[in-house]
Amino acid sequence: MLSPAPSPPLNAPAHPADHALSAAIASLPADASPLVLAVSGGADSMALLHAMVRWAPARIATVATFDHGTGEYAREAASLVVATARRWGVPVVRQRAVKPATTEAGWREARWGFLHRVATAHRARVATAHSADDQLETIVQRLLRGAGARGLAALAAPGPIVRPWLDVSRAALRAYTTAHDVPSLEDPANQDRRHQRVRLRLDLLPALEAASPGVGADLLRIGRTAASWRADLETLVQQLPWREAQPRVWHLDRESVAGYSDEMLAVLWPALLGPLGIMLTADGTRRLIRFTIGSARAGELQLPGGAVVVRSGAVFEVRTPVQVARRDAAMRASARQGAAPSVLSWPGWRFVPLGAPPVAHGDARDPWVAAFPAGTSLEIRRWEPGDRIVTARAGAGRRIARYLSEAGIPRLDRGSWPVVLEDGAVVWVPGVCRGLAAPHRSGRSDLIWYRSEREFG
Repeated sequence: MLSPAPSPPLNAPAHPADHALSAAIASLPADASPLVLAVSGGADSMALLHAMVRWAPARIATVATFDHGTGEYAREAASLVVATARRWGVPVVRQRAVKPATTEAGWREARWGFLHRVATAHRARVATAHSADDQLETIVQRLLRGAGARGLAALAAPGPIVRPWLDVSRAALRAYTTAHDVPSLEDPANQDRRHQRVRLRLDLLPALEAASPGVGADLLRIGRTAASWRADLETLVQQLPWREAQPRVWHLDRESVAGYSDEMLAVLWPALLGPLGIMLTADGTRRLIRFTIGSARAGELQLPGGAVVVRSGAVFEVRTPVQVARRDAAMRASARQGAAPSVLSWPGWRFVPLGAPPVAHGDARDPWVAAFPAGTSLEIRRWEPGDRIVTARAGAGRRIARYLSEAGIPRLDRGSWPVVLEDGAVVWVPGVCRGLAAPHRSGRSDLIWYRSEREFG
């Protein structure tokens, strides 16, 4: 963090806009966390840099500016930020996109990825220059998409990003930069009506204000009310038994939401899933509500973006796309049992030699244990559709899929469930069944007994 350094902003003369900006800086979160200032070179963000150097220099961890690689303006804007920050004695980090994005979503993703990396390196929070006008435009965008109360909080929603200008108008920020000769550049994209936000700013919002004076202020009040409601909802969520049971897999006790109405679930699930990066569509929310109130003990629901919710026993289990992708990876391992058996590892599982027949550890009929003669070559791979196993119940062989279903293994788990093969034939499905080739009796001295165990992480 900075120590106050002499610079032109510290001695700037007073201006009518100073009061609003200084009050906004004074209301920064009181946790004393350092801030990474996201500065693009436009007037709003350059006003943020100027005001922070002027009134709260000790809170600045660094300035961060991102060159999207889209042309001369992007390069000049980043250069302006670097030169100004250095002149005012502020550390600055600059990065240029390696592969320029071509859409608004792509630009946003690249910029925020950069900002989060810088903030993590400095153990700081990101501060942006979003103004009251940006908040109004975002609220209208959300309304056009049919957002509910959660979405209408828009930029004022609780979160780690610091936005000191949310109650300051864009006009006040421009007046401030003009009065104090703060350098800035105007992005030509702000006049490009191909972008929805520009059309809202230049066409729709002025028309709405002309037709109904004060509508902008009314919408901003709605946004503040929605943000307050959303903060209360976050408090409720923190009180629920919602926990990360294993990396990127979350559990919610079914009993904790039993009796919740459709309306309550419609706001609860987005609040739970949003921080995980899982955004629900209106249709996805309706399907998840029906899934939640269903009476079946087991089941699964695919969500947008690849996440999955599994209903298993007393819990709902939410698996993120990363966890689902990990489950789908092809996995295979081989081992030859020697005289001195050792633990066999396989992704998500391990097979531990017992060192004694299972009568010393429990029921020898337990499907989580199996025995193999010393010297046997075993192969472990994931279950594949069409696999069969010969058991005492089915001497001619039976599809493993039926055993998995009867054992209550969720369909989502079946694709990664391991099977153990001997000479190419499945002889053991851990936790489910054993084949005739995996002896059930513990009286033979040449057998090596293994217990299968699931691992998480």
